[in-house]
Amino acid sequence: MVFKVGIIGLGGMGKKMFADMSSHQMFSVITVWDPDNQKVKTIEEENTNLCKVTSANDLIFNNKMDLLYIASPPQHHGEYFNSAIKINTPVFCEKPLGVDISESKRLVDQIKNANLSNIMNFNHGNSLSSSYIEKQVNSGQVGNVTGVNIFVHLNGWPREFQKTATWLAHREQGGFTREILSHWLYLTRRLLGEGSIINAHVIFPDDGILSETHLTASLDFGGVPVSIHVTSGSVGPVGTEYTVWGSRTSYRLRSGGGISVSDGGEWIKRLSDIENIDVVDRQRSLDGVASCLKGEYINMPDAEDGLAVQVLVENLLSFRLG
Repeated sequence: MVFKVGIIGLGGMGKKMFADMSSHQMFSVITVWDPDNQKVKTIEEENTNLCKVTSANDLIFNNKMDLLYIASPPQHHGEYFNSAIKINTPVFCEKPLGVDISESKRLVDQIKNANLSNIMNFNHGNSLSSSYIEKQVNSGQVGNVTGVNIFVHLNGWPREFQKTATWLAHREQGGFTREILSHWLYLTRRLLGEGSIINAHVIFPDDGILSETHLTASLDFGGVPVSIHVTSGSVGPVGTEYTVWGSRTSYRLRSGGGISVSDGGEWIKRLSDIENIDVVDRQRSLDGVASCLKGEYINMPDAEDGLAVQVLVENLLSFRLG
Protein backbone atom coordinates (compact mmCIF):
# COMPACT_ATOMS: atom_id res chain seq x y z
CA MET A 1 0.00 0.00 0.00
CA VAL A 2 1.30 3.43 -0.98
CA PHE A 3 -0.19 6.61 0.47
CA LYS A 4 -0.56 9.60 -1.84
CA VAL A 5 0.60 12.86 -0.27
CA GLY A 6 0.16 16.56 -0.94
CA ILE A 7 2.69 18.96 0.58
CA ILE A 8 1.96 22.57 1.53
CA GLY A 9 5.16 24.53 2.23
CA LEU A 10 8.54 24.03 0.57
CA GLY A 11 10.88 25.64 3.07
CA GLY A 12 13.62 23.71 4.85
CA MET A 13 11.28 21.16 6.45
CA GLY A 14 9.02 20.81 3.42
CA LYS A 15 11.95 20.00 1.14
CA LYS A 16 13.38 17.54 3.66
CA MET A 17 10.03 15.79 3.97
CA PHE A 18 9.64 15.66 0.20
CA ALA A 19 12.99 13.85 -0.01
CA ASP A 20 12.20 11.53 2.91
CA MET A 21 8.79 10.58 1.56
CA SER A 22 10.21 10.06 -1.92
CA SER A 23 12.62 7.47 -0.50
CA HIS A 24 10.02 5.74 1.70
CA GLN A 25 8.25 2.74 0.20
CA MET A 26 4.83 3.63 1.66
CA PHE A 27 4.53 7.24 0.44
CA SER A 28 4.25 8.97 -2.91
CA VAL A 29 4.16 12.76 -3.15
CA ILE A 30 1.69 13.62 -5.91
CA THR A 31 1.48 17.42 -5.59
CA VAL A 32 3.09 20.40 -3.83
CA TRP A 33 2.31 24.06 -3.24
CA ASP A 34 4.09 27.06 -1.77
CA PRO A 35 3.34 30.79 -2.08
CA ASP A 36 6.84 31.16 -3.55
CA ASN A 37 6.31 30.09 -7.16
CA GLN A 38 10.03 29.58 -7.74
CA LYS A 39 10.22 26.91 -5.03
CA VAL A 40 7.34 25.06 -6.67
CA LYS A 41 8.87 25.42 -10.13
CA THR A 42 12.22 24.01 -8.94
CA ILE A 43 10.57 20.91 -7.43
CA GLU A 44 8.32 20.39 -10.45
CA GLU A 45 11.25 20.62 -12.88
CA GLU A 46 13.04 17.86 -10.96
CA ASN A 47 9.86 15.77 -10.56
CA THR A 48 7.80 15.99 -13.74
CA ASN A 49 5.13 13.55 -12.52
CA LEU A 50 3.73 16.01 -9.94
CA CYS A 51 0.20 17.35 -10.44
CA LYS A 52 0.33 21.13 -10.82
CA VAL A 53 -1.90 23.26 -8.60
CA THR A 54 -2.53 26.99 -8.35
CA SER A 55 -3.29 27.39 -4.62
CA ALA A 56 -3.42 25.59 -1.29
CA ASN A 57 -7.17 25.02 -1.72
CA ASP A 58 -6.57 23.67 -5.22
CA LEU A 59 -4.12 21.17 -3.73
CA ILE A 60 -6.44 20.12 -0.90
CA PHE A 61 -9.77 19.90 -2.69
CA ASN A 62 -8.84 18.82 -6.22
CA ASN A 63 -6.49 15.93 -5.55
CA LYS A 64 -7.30 12.48 -4.26
CA MET A 65 -4.80 12.44 -1.41
CA ASP A 66 -4.43 10.02 1.46
CA LEU A 67 -2.45 12.54 3.52
CA LEU A 68 -1.92 16.29 3.68
CA TYR A 69 1.48 17.35 5.01
CA ILE A 70 1.57 20.93 6.31
CA ALA A 71 4.93 22.70 6.54
CA SER A 72 3.73 26.29 6.35
CA PRO A 73 4.23 29.03 8.95
CA PRO A 74 2.06 28.15 11.98
CA GLN A 75 -0.46 30.97 11.57
CA HIS A 76 -1.86 29.06 8.55
CA HIS A 77 -2.06 25.61 10.18
CA GLY A 78 -5.65 26.06 11.37
CA GLU A 79 -6.83 27.16 7.92
CA TYR A 80 -5.36 24.09 6.22
CA PHE A 81 -6.51 21.74 8.98
CA ASN A 82 -10.08 23.00 8.61
CA SER A 83 -9.99 22.49 4.86
CA ALA A 84 -8.80 18.92 5.41
CA ILE A 85 -11.60 18.34 7.94
CA LYS A 86 -14.19 19.21 5.26
CA ILE A 87 -13.08 16.29 3.09
CA ASN A 88 -11.83 14.03 5.91
CA THR A 89 -8.23 13.97 4.68
CA PRO A 90 -5.71 12.91 7.36
CA VAL A 91 -3.11 15.54 8.29
CA PHE A 92 0.58 15.34 9.17
CA CYS A 93 1.52 18.77 10.53
CA GLU A 94 4.73 20.49 11.52
CA LYS A 95 4.98 21.90 14.99
CA PRO A 96 4.07 24.25 16.50
CA LEU A 97 0.37 23.62 16.13
CA GLY A 98 -0.09 27.39 16.32
CA VAL A 99 0.98 30.50 18.21
CA ASP A 100 -2.40 31.63 19.56
CA ILE A 101 -3.50 29.29 22.37
CA SER A 102 -7.22 30.12 22.12
CA GLU A 103 -7.26 29.49 18.37
CA SER A 104 -5.42 26.18 18.82
CA LYS A 105 -7.88 25.05 21.52
CA ARG A 106 -10.76 25.67 19.11
CA LEU A 107 -8.90 23.84 16.36
CA VAL A 108 -8.28 20.79 18.57
CA ASP A 109 -12.00 20.70 19.44
CA GLN A 110 -12.85 20.79 15.73
CA ILE A 111 -10.36 18.00 14.97
CA LYS A 112 -11.77 15.84 17.79
CA ASN A 113 -15.38 16.48 16.76
CA ALA A 114 -14.54 15.45 13.19
CA ASN A 115 -12.54 12.44 14.41
CA LEU A 116 -9.85 13.43 11.93
CA SER A 117 -6.75 11.28 11.82
CA ASN A 118 -3.77 13.55 12.50
CA ILE A 119 -0.11 13.45 13.53
CA MET A 120 2.19 16.24 14.72
CA ASN A 121 5.79 16.06 13.53
CA PHE A 122 7.72 15.98 16.78
CA ASN A 123 11.14 14.37 16.32
CA HIS A 124 10.65 12.05 19.28
CA GLY A 125 7.38 10.50 18.16
CA ASN A 126 9.01 7.26 16.99
CA SER A 127 12.78 7.84 17.17
CA LEU A 128 15.22 5.15 18.25
CA SER A 129 16.75 7.12 21.12
CA SER A 130 13.50 8.37 22.64
CA SER A 131 11.88 4.93 22.32
CA TYR A 132 14.95 3.46 24.02
CA ILE A 133 14.90 5.90 26.92
CA GLU A 134 11.11 5.60 27.30
CA LYS A 135 11.56 1.84 27.73
CA GLN A 136 14.25 2.39 30.38
CA VAL A 137 12.05 4.81 32.34
CA ASN A 138 8.93 2.61 32.14
CA SER A 139 10.81 -0.59 33.03
CA GLY A 140 12.36 0.95 36.13
CA GLN A 141 15.91 0.70 34.79
CA VAL A 142 16.39 4.41 35.52
CA GLY A 143 15.09 3.98 39.05
CA ASN A 144 13.51 7.18 40.30
CA VAL A 145 13.85 10.02 37.82
CA THR A 146 15.46 12.75 39.92
CA GLY A 147 15.73 15.47 37.30
CA VAL A 148 16.00 16.43 33.64
CA ASN A 149 18.42 18.94 32.09
CA ILE A 150 17.91 20.40 28.62
CA PHE A 151 20.85 22.34 27.17
CA VAL A 152 20.78 23.80 23.66
CA HIS A 153 23.44 25.88 21.94
CA LEU A 154 23.09 27.56 18.54
CA ASN A 155 25.70 29.70 16.80
CA GLY A 156 22.88 31.66 15.28
CA TRP A 157 19.17 31.59 14.54
CA PRO A 158 17.67 30.57 12.18
CA ARG A 159 19.96 27.71 11.26
CA GLU A 160 21.58 27.72 7.82
CA PHE A 161 19.07 25.40 6.12
CA GLN A 162 16.17 27.54 7.39
CA LYS A 163 17.38 31.01 6.45
CA THR A 164 15.11 31.36 3.42
CA ALA A 165 12.12 31.11 5.80
CA THR A 166 12.52 34.65 7.15
CA TRP A 167 9.51 34.32 9.48
CA LEU A 168 11.54 31.93 11.66
CA ALA A 169 13.73 34.84 12.75
CA HIS A 170 10.76 36.84 14.03
CA ARG A 171 9.14 36.53 17.45
CA GLU A 172 5.59 36.63 16.05
CA GLN A 173 5.72 33.00 14.82
CA GLY A 174 9.34 31.86 14.92
CA GLY A 175 12.17 31.43 17.38
CA PHE A 176 14.07 28.42 18.67
CA THR A 177 11.70 27.83 21.60
CA ARG A 178 8.90 26.93 19.20
CA GLU A 179 11.09 25.23 16.62
CA ILE A 180 13.65 23.29 18.69
CA LEU A 181 12.79 23.26 22.37
CA SER A 182 9.24 22.09 21.64
CA HIS A 183 10.58 18.67 20.52
CA TRP A 184 12.24 18.15 23.90
CA LEU A 185 9.26 19.43 25.84
CA TYR A 186 7.14 16.87 23.99
CA LEU A 187 9.56 14.10 24.99
CA THR A 188 9.65 15.25 28.62
CA ARG A 189 5.86 15.28 28.83
CA ARG A 190 5.72 11.85 27.22
CA LEU A 191 8.18 10.43 29.75
CA LEU A 192 6.98 12.18 32.92
CA GLY A 193 3.47 13.58 32.45
CA GLU A 194 2.06 17.10 32.39
CA GLY A 195 4.39 20.03 32.99
CA SER A 196 4.12 23.40 34.67
CA ILE A 197 6.44 26.40 34.70
CA ILE A 198 8.07 27.46 37.97
CA ASN A 199 10.24 30.25 36.60
CA ALA A 200 11.53 31.48 33.24
CA HIS A 201 13.70 34.25 31.87
CA VAL A 202 13.76 35.06 28.14
CA ILE A 203 15.98 37.62 26.42
CA PHE A 204 14.75 39.30 23.23
CA PRO A 205 16.52 41.85 21.02
CA ASP A 206 15.45 45.44 21.62
CA ASP A 207 13.99 45.89 18.13
CA GLY A 208 10.62 44.35 19.05
CA ILE A 209 10.75 42.13 15.96
CA LEU A 210 13.42 39.45 16.17
CA SER A 211 12.95 36.26 18.20
CA GLU A 212 14.55 35.30 21.49
CA THR A 213 18.31 34.86 21.87
CA HIS A 214 18.45 33.21 25.34
CA LEU A 215 16.08 31.24 27.55
CA THR A 216 16.53 29.76 31.00
CA ALA A 217 13.69 28.09 32.86
CA SER A 218 12.70 25.77 35.68
CA LEU A 219 9.69 23.49 35.24
CA ASP A 220 7.99 20.64 37.03
CA PHE A 221 6.86 17.51 35.17
CA GLY A 222 5.04 15.04 37.38
CA GLY A 223 7.01 16.14 40.41
CA VAL A 224 10.37 15.96 38.60
CA PRO A 225 12.42 19.19 38.34
CA VAL A 226 13.36 20.10 34.77
CA SER A 227 15.92 22.80 33.97
CA ILE A 228 16.34 24.44 30.57
CA HIS A 229 19.17 26.56 29.21
CA VAL A 230 19.13 27.69 25.57
CA THR A 231 21.49 30.21 24.01
CA SER A 232 22.27 31.47 20.50
CA GLY A 233 24.65 33.95 18.94
CA SER A 234 27.96 32.67 20.28
CA VAL A 235 30.53 30.25 18.86
CA GLY A 236 30.84 26.66 20.02
CA PRO A 237 29.50 23.17 19.35
CA VAL A 238 25.92 23.32 18.07
CA GLY A 239 23.30 20.94 19.36
CA THR A 240 21.24 19.66 22.26
CA GLU A 241 22.08 17.62 25.33
CA TYR A 242 19.05 16.12 27.05
CA THR A 243 19.87 14.34 30.30
CA VAL A 244 17.51 12.19 32.34
CA TRP A 245 19.05 11.74 35.77
CA GLY A 246 18.05 8.58 37.62
CA SER A 247 18.71 7.00 41.01
CA ARG A 248 20.00 3.82 39.30
CA THR A 249 20.98 4.87 35.78
CA SER A 250 21.14 8.16 33.88
CA TYR A 251 20.74 8.70 30.15
CA ARG A 252 21.90 11.48 27.84
CA LEU A 253 20.39 12.10 24.41
CA ARG A 254 21.99 14.38 21.84
CA SER A 255 20.51 16.04 18.79
CA GLY A 256 20.99 13.72 15.84
CA GLY A 257 19.97 10.65 17.84
CA GLY A 258 23.06 9.82 19.89
CA ILE A 259 22.49 8.31 23.34
CA SER A 260 24.79 7.54 26.29
CA VAL A 261 24.30 5.88 29.67
CA SER A 262 25.98 6.18 33.07
CA ASP A 263 25.55 4.13 36.24
CA GLY A 264 27.87 6.47 38.14
CA GLY A 265 30.92 6.42 35.90
CA GLU A 266 31.77 7.85 32.49
CA TRP A 267 29.12 8.16 29.79
CA ILE A 268 29.02 5.03 27.60
CA LYS A 269 27.52 5.24 24.12
CA ARG A 270 24.51 3.16 23.12
CA LEU A 271 23.18 2.42 19.62
CA SER A 272 26.70 3.15 18.38
CA ASP A 273 26.44 0.37 15.78
CA ILE A 274 23.82 2.34 13.84
CA GLU A 275 25.20 4.70 11.22
CA ASN A 276 23.46 8.05 10.82
CA ILE A 277 20.69 7.63 13.38
CA ASP A 278 19.09 10.89 12.22
CA VAL A 279 18.31 9.42 8.78
CA VAL A 280 16.99 6.22 10.35
CA ASP A 281 14.78 8.24 12.70
CA ARG A 282 13.24 10.29 9.88
CA GLN A 283 12.23 7.07 8.16
CA ARG A 284 10.95 5.64 11.47
CA SER A 285 8.79 8.73 11.85
CA LEU A 286 7.20 7.99 8.49
CA ASP A 287 6.80 4.34 9.53
CA GLY A 288 4.75 5.66 12.45
CA VAL A 289 2.66 7.90 10.19
CA ALA A 290 1.94 4.97 7.89
CA SER A 291 0.87 2.83 10.85
CA CYS A 292 -1.56 5.54 11.94
CA LEU A 293 -3.02 5.76 8.43
CA LYS A 294 -3.51 1.99 8.42
CA GLY A 295 -5.43 2.22 11.69
CA GLU A 296 -2.78 0.47 13.73
CA TYR A 297 -2.15 1.62 17.30
CA ILE A 298 1.14 3.41 17.68
CA ASN A 299 1.89 6.18 20.16
CA MET A 300 2.50 9.02 17.71
CA PRO A 301 1.92 12.66 18.75
CA ASP A 302 -1.28 14.34 17.62
CA ALA A 303 -2.88 17.79 17.78
CA GLU A 304 -3.77 17.37 21.46
CA ASP A 305 -0.08 16.79 22.21
CA GLY A 306 0.74 19.75 19.98
CA LEU A 307 -1.61 21.96 21.98
CA ALA A 308 -0.15 20.86 25.33
CA VAL A 309 3.38 21.66 24.12
CA GLN A 310 2.23 24.94 22.57
CA VAL A 311 0.76 26.06 25.91
CA LEU A 312 4.11 25.43 27.61
CA VAL A 313 6.06 27.18 24.84
CA GLU A 314 3.89 30.29 24.65
CA ASN A 315 3.78 30.58 28.44
CA LEU A 316 7.59 30.29 28.58
CA LEU A 317 7.93 33.08 26.02
CA SER A 318 5.58 35.37 27.92
CA PHE A 319 6.40 34.30 31.49
CA ARG A 320 6.15 36.98 34.15
CA LEU A 321 6.72 36.48 37.87
CA GLY A 322 3.58 36.98 39.92
